[in-house]
Amino acid sequence: MPKWGLDFLKAMRDGTLSTPPPPFAAHLNLRQSVRIEDFEEGRVVLYWTVEKHFTLPDGIVQGGLLCTIADQSQTFALFSMLDAHEVWPTLDLHIRFIRPARNDDVVRLESKVVSRTKVTAVVETTCENSERRISSGDT
Repeated sequence: MPKWGLDFLKAMRDGTLSTPPPPFAAHLNLRQSVRIEDFEEGRVVLYWTVEKHFTLPDGIVQGGLLCTIADQSQTFALFSMLDAHEVWPTLDLHIRFIRPARNDDVVRLESKVVSRTKVTAVVETTCENSERRISSGDT
């Protein structure tokens, strides 16, 4: 079983990760609003608490920001399969919005690695709140 990625996710979940977050995550303060709930090899479940500063004036999350959180969730799912840190840039991203995420929602994101080769991976993410599905995407 891979060690590096699962240890990384455990440290993130437990709040003991010693490395600083990437610049975009620090700017958005994602370590405060995103928590890893569950993970195993090839799968991660996280929760994102939508705070007011993540929304447009009407209280709805801009779609690109939801894509960013989904992309991060997919990265974590891929990390769970790695023995050592590797760079896996997003090459393609598709998302379908069904309902909006709003201020104070707690969005559940579940990402699963559908397939992986030496150079590519397909990861699928489903986002939902406690009342209904919000969106679904895959890369």
